[in-house]
Amino acid sequence: MKKVLLVAVILLSFGLLKTPLEQHLLQTQRTAGFQMARLNLNSRTQLGQGGFIAALSGFRALMADLLWIRAGTAFEQTAWSRMELLLHSATQLQPKAVLFWEMAHFHMAYDAATSRRMDDKHQPVAALRRKAELEFIHIGEGFLKDGLAFNPESSRLWERLGDLYNRRLSNHASAAEAYAIAAIKPGAMGYLRRFAAYELARVPSRENEAYTQLRALYDEGPAQRVPTLVHLVQELEQKLAVPIAQRAYVPKAAPEPSDPPPAR
Repeated sequence: MKKVLLVAVILLSFGLLKTPLEQHLLQTQRTAGFQMARLNLNSRTQLGQGGFIAALSGFRALMADLLWIRAGTAFEQTAWSRMELLLHSATQLQPKAVLFWEMAHFHMAYDAATSRRMDDKHQPVAALRRKAELEFIHIGEGFLKDGLAFNPESSRLWERLGDLYNRRLSNHASAAEAYAIAAIKPGAMGYLRRFAAYELARVPSRENEAYTQLRALYDEGPAQRVPTLVHLVQELEQKLAVPIAQRAYVPKAAPEPSDPPPAR
C-alpha cells in the first residue's frame, strides 16, 4: 500500500512539474505557427511510422524535404493525386515556408491542371475537359489560401493568388483585390498597384474606380507611366467621356498639310 501511495505521489509531483513546461512549449510552437499545422493520418501515411515519429520529435524540416522529394517523383510520373497528398503533408510540416506553398499551388493549378486538360482531349465535350482542369486549379487555390492563413503578411503569396485569379480563372475582381493587398505588404513589388488597377479596369461597371486609380498612378510621374498604364488611361478617358481639358494625356494634333509648291 505504501509503495502504491509513493508511486502516486511521484507521478503527481512529476505532472505538476511537467505541466508548466508543456504549456511554455505549446505557446512557443503556436507562436512559430507549428501547432496550427495539421499532422493527420495522411501525414502519417506519407511519412511512414518512423518518419511520422521523427516529425513529432522535432525533425519537421527534414521530413518535409523528404516528402518534397517524393512529390517530385510523383510529378515525373504524372501521379497528380499522390503528388497532392505529398505536397499537402510537406506544407503542413513547414507551414511558415512560403516557397513550399507557392510551388505546391503552381504544381497543381498549372502543371497538373494543364496535364489533365490535355489528357482529357478525348472527351467530346469541351465543358468536361474544363471541369477536369478546374478541379486542380481550385486545389492550387486552396494551397495559396492555406498558405496565407499561416503567412498573412506574405506579399508573394497574395501576388500569386492575384495571378491565379487573373490567368487561370479570369476572375478580375478577385485578382484586383489580391494584387491590392499584396501591394501593401512588406517587400511588395512596385508594379503591384498598377496590376490591381489593370484588373479593376477589366471588371464591368467599375471603370470609374479603375480610372481614379490609374489617373493617380499616372500623376505620380514618369516612373509609373508605362505603356500599358498610358493606354488604359487614354482608353478609359474616351469611354468615360472625360472632358479634354481634364484628361491626363492628350495626343498632339497632326499638323495641317501645307499648300503644295507652285508649279514651275
